[in-house]
Amino acid sequence: PAPSMSDSEIEDRRTINQLLDVAIAYSFNPQWAATLSLPLVVRDHSHTFDSSVTGPFIQQAGFSKLGDVRVGGRYAFRGNTGESGSGLRFGLKLPTGATNRAMTPPDPADPSTPYKLERSSQPGTGSTDVILGGYHYWNMPDRSYGWFLSGQVQSAMATRDRYRPGREWAIDLGGHYELAEGVNVLLQVNGLHRDRDSGANANPASGGRSWNISPGISFALTPQSQIYGFVQLPLHQYKNTDPADAASGQLAARWSASIGFTQRF
Repeated sequence: PAPSMSDSEIEDRRTINQLLDVAIAYSFNPQWAATLSLPLVVRDHSHTFDSSVTGPFIQQAGFSKLGDVRVGGRYAFRGNTGESGSGLRFGLKLPTGATNRAMTPPDPADPSTPYKLERSSQPGTGSTDVILGGYHYWNMPDRSYGWFLSGQVQSAMATRDRYRPGREWAIDLGGHYELAEGVNVLLQVNGLHRDRDSGANANPASGGRSWNISPGISFALTPQSQIYGFVQLPLHQYKNTDPADAASGQLAARWSASIGFTQRF
């Protein structure tokens, strides 16, 4: 965008997101289990700021901070077996992540006031969200493959500081095929729809929808431990623009990667 001396952001340049998530699950019995997720958010964001004092310059924010902790549970329907089964997931996302990270350098027109990073890019949202979902899996008897289907909705029920994150719907369909003992190739299709954020501190150009394909592979290191990895590639992406400015937009990831390790005790 052309400089306009507006003392505001005029262009996002880069956002690199990294997430280290430690998830703990404890099964009370075959039906009930409790879960705890502790995320460390590592983020590097920069944009162009159009200053009425100095003209356009680059602002940057980088941090490694605790994000929003999730607590929840899982209920497996009776009659589930190793070959097939269904269940429900439920929980809360708690407002444990910080919401006050600032950009540097500050606005030259008001250098004593920190210029806050956009709310959707903060370590936390400041909201308490309810999470509801379900799943079904099916492993073919005496075969080397199986599949699963899962869906989830997340919605803020308590917010603060005039910001409400958009409601999210997610659906995942995936399968696995055993190449050799302990080695599986994986494939998922992931759909996500997020409503526009709302409130005085929300960015109107927020929310959207996407479909992604995620090939991967997993290795069983021992009967109780496993390592896996995925690469997620976009099939379709749509990002909402600002209703007042159709030329506005959002950054979209060209790809993402995930590596995980699970250990059962």
